[in-house]
Amino acid sequence: MELPAITIPEFIINALPLDSVPVLLHPPLVHFAIVIPIVIVLLELVNIIQKRNATPEEPKGRAVSTVSFFLIIIMAVIFAAAYVSGSVDGKNTWDLLSEAGQSELKEHKLIGTYLVYASIILLIFKIIAFMGKKGRILFLLLAIVFAVATLKQGKDGGELVYEHGANVAKVKALDDKVFDLEDELDSLKSEGSVKKEEPKVEEAKSEAVAPDSTAKSEEPKAEAEETPKAEETAESTPAAPAEEKAEAPADEPVAEAPKAEEAAESTPAAEVPAEGDPQAKAEVEETESKDAFEAKEKAEAFVKDAEASVAEETAVPAAH
Repeated sequence: MELPAITIPEFIINALPLDSVPVLLHPPLVHFAIVIPIVIVLLELVNIIQKRNATPEEPKGRAVSTVSFFLIIIMAVIFAAAYVSGSVDGKNTWDLLSEAGQSELKEHKLIGTYLVYASIILLIFKIIAFMGKKGRILFLLLAIVFAVATLKQGKDGGELVYEHGANVAKVKALDDKVFDLEDELDSLKSEGSVKKEEPKVEEAKSEAVAPDSTAKSEEPKAEAEETPKAEETAESTPAAPAEEKAEAPADEPVAEAPKAEEAAESTPAAEVPAEGDPQAKAEVEETESKDAFEAKEKAEAFVKDAEASVAEETAVPAAH
């Protein structure tokens, strides 16, 4: 449950010499602020027990009650001093605390403000307790509640020191060292990212150049594939039908067979491959030699067929 926010009046805070209060005065004062309420509770218990057997002729417990009253006055002063010293220490350590530590410090200050007002209220109830038995019992209950709240405040203050490092010089030194290390780590990460980007740029450049070289190497292969094969050239050479040869008259001159050189010239030659590819060039030369050889054989066969047909035609009239 969150307590309503209350503050000490500004005119009281401005009247206090906060600039002259030394740092780290708060820890020794809070020890008294924790112990005195417990002592007051014990004294009030003794006072109530003594008052049971008291009579007008023999009053008892007056000395204990008087000591308790003076302790309550001292306690109220110590709580005011603890509040002031705590405000000074809180300002000194505020920037070094984390968000959780700052939130804890705010709550600690708020509870301290409540305890300052509660100590004054407890003093007022002690004056009322002097008037009768019921007042003493009510004051004892309030003193117990006040002592418990003081113990809770002491526990929260210990957490600020031991968990959040409030006003601990070593924690400040470690925080500074951690900050320097984080700054150095960020600079190293930025340098590493720059170094990683450089190889990527070089790889992109090499990938951009690689397709051009592969395209150039593929051009001779494409030209070699366009060269007609020997079989296609053989099929494209027309063959003279046998019947036409037989029906040709004897008087007509026999058509001379095309020479091997002319057949070779009529055969489409393979395109010369681009320079720079020896393998494709060798394949084209081999194809050309095969085409020339086959054309020569066909020319010779054509000449033989023509001679044979002429011999048959001349032999037939002689037989008649």
